[in-house]
Amino acid sequence: MGTQKEFSPAEILALKKADKDCYLHPTSSLWILQEKGAKIIAKGKGCKVWDVEGKEYYDGTAALWYSSVGHCRPELAQAAKEQLDQLESYHSFNEFANVPAILLAQKVSQMVPVKDARIFFTSSGSESNDTIFKMVRFYWYLKEQDSKDYIITRNRAYHGVSCGAVCATRLPGFHEGFEPLLPGFDNIEPPYCYQCPWGKQVDSCSLECAQALEEKIIELGKDKVAAFVAEPIIGTGGIIIPPPGYFERIRKICTDNDVLFIADEVINGFGRTGKMFGIEHWKGVVPDIMTMAKGITSGYVQLGAVALSGDIFDTLKQRERFFHGFTYSGHPLACAVGLKNLEIVENEDLVANSERMGKLLKEKIQALDSDVIGDVRGIGLMVGVELVKNKETRKKHDPPLAPLVVEAAYELGLITRPLVGDILQFSPPMVISEPEINDIVKILGEAIGQALKNRG
Repeated sequence: MGTQKEFSPAEILALKKADKDCYLHPTSSLWILQEKGAKIIAKGKGCKVWDVEGKEYYDGTAALWYSSVGHCRPELAQAAKEQLDQLESYHSFNEFANVPAILLAQKVSQMVPVKDARIFFTSSGSESNDTIFKMVRFYWYLKEQDSKDYIITRNRAYHGVSCGAVCATRLPGFHEGFEPLLPGFDNIEPPYCYQCPWGKQVDSCSLECAQALEEKIIELGKDKVAAFVAEPIIGTGGIIIPPPGYFERIRKICTDNDVLFIADEVINGFGRTGKMFGIEHWKGVVPDIMTMAKGITSGYVQLGAVALSGDIFDTLKQRERFFHGFTYSGHPLACAVGLKNLEIVENEDLVANSERMGKLLKEKIQALDSDVIGDVRGIGLMVGVELVKNKETRKKHDPPLAPLVVEAAYELGLITRPLVGDILQFSPPMVISEPEINDIVKILGEAIGQALKNRG
């Protein structure tokens, strides 16, 4: 496993001071960072990480959903070294290309459920979603339907934080103070069965959550709507899984109204849900466009991607140039690591392991039989634990309990994350084993008890 660099007490204090004085963290509590300091991770291996003081933690979230093949795989380090020795970087503008980008585009094109897919590379999920919001508008412009500008998204959606992507993100806090946002975005309610916005039950509803899309298209005017974008399984918004038939209805509504359907697979993609892509849980549902990132390299190097259908590509090439791209689009180092990462996912059958271990994780958490666990839901290794004050009424704790559970779990050696709505995120690396699942659930049970005790 190798040895971890040992940090002296003085070095640790210096790091924490430098963090407070110099480092502005993304999406973090600035108050907590100034008061308590950062949790500084120094080493990783498999499903575990270690902080600068040498304390061990289970990585219950695969960092930010992405560490699919586990931390510090020597195969990926070797793939990176070999590429750095060959060609560290080169751009893809002005008709240039590099070998890893071509090979990874070919690989991903053959994997995705998008017809005749062409692949465009980015460096993140936000960049991928920014790309497709521009792309769909340009597509309709070329088809002489320039009024089709609106992108419809869903409440509780997370599609990124850049100026374009954040307009489709619909979570508390992500818009405050950033207005005016870009025009041309609207939203509908999500298919949140446990807290159904329509007050329905799964076995007796009429898929009002899907029908809401058609109602919104009628409201805006079908000649104004460019696309509908959705995570197959909502991630950061609470691990929300649509009911059976939802995406089949969504696909038909999009087709009937000449609206493009975009599947945001940034979190779902490359095996996390127990299928290679989340949308594949709905039989025969084929998106026009897919966005990807995270699991494409397991986070070892920054990389995102867009898959667009052959029809969209044929429309785009009516013009000599599509004036869009990023300096690091198709970066050879990232693409080389992506190729090796996907080889590991396939060779070790990690998609099937994700399905098996996800089912086990849900069963073990449900077996805790805690009074505050209202719902345990998920597909594959995307599992959400919704905490409640009363199981019958589904009334919530005020203030939320999840942050206290997360804090207690961290002290006990488990990293998890609170999501909006008093929900705990569990998305460990796809290499996780049954004994490790057992350890995680044991710590969770202890953390819930400790959180309740601390609340008093």
